Amino acid sequence: MRGDCLNKKYEEQVEELSRIWHSMIMEPNYKSVESQFSRIHGLSTVEIGVLRIISEKEDVIIKDIVDILKIPKSTLTSVINRLEKRKLIKRTISSRDKRSYKLVLTQEGILAQEEHIEFEKNFYARIMECLDTCEEREELLKLMKKITYNLRRKGIFQ
Repeated sequence: MRGDCLNKKYEEQVEELSRIWHSMIMEPNYKSVESQFSRIHGLSTVEIGVLRIISEKEDVIIKDIVDILKIPKSTLTSVINRLEKRKLIKRTISSRDKRSYKLVLTQEGILAQEEHIEFEKNFYARIMECLDTCEEREELLKLMKKITYNLRRKGIFQ
């Protein structure tokens, strides 16, 4: 009987987390964000991830990004094509591997990546501002680290 009660409570907690998560992440009106961060507006999380990787790694080739993001090469090719069309990246022959393309940020891509960093700082600061004390913020970070660690350990995150 006690196990059934715990299972029911657990299921209720999962449903509540889902509601909270979606209300926090999915529902906000991002109109102000769109005007403030126009260079990254409309980019997918994968596209933003590609920009980040290119900005952080020297002489990055397509295979590197496939390995880091764990996505099919065909998916990455589509992402790269979209980023090139928006003039955020360009392909050049890699000096490391002449058979591969090196990906580099254009000036517009550099500005988009800088804007993304600013967006993240702004977004995470808003989350932290919702907590009243330094201790609450530390507790949030501690729990997020624990969640991330356990998701990686279980193979859910790579």
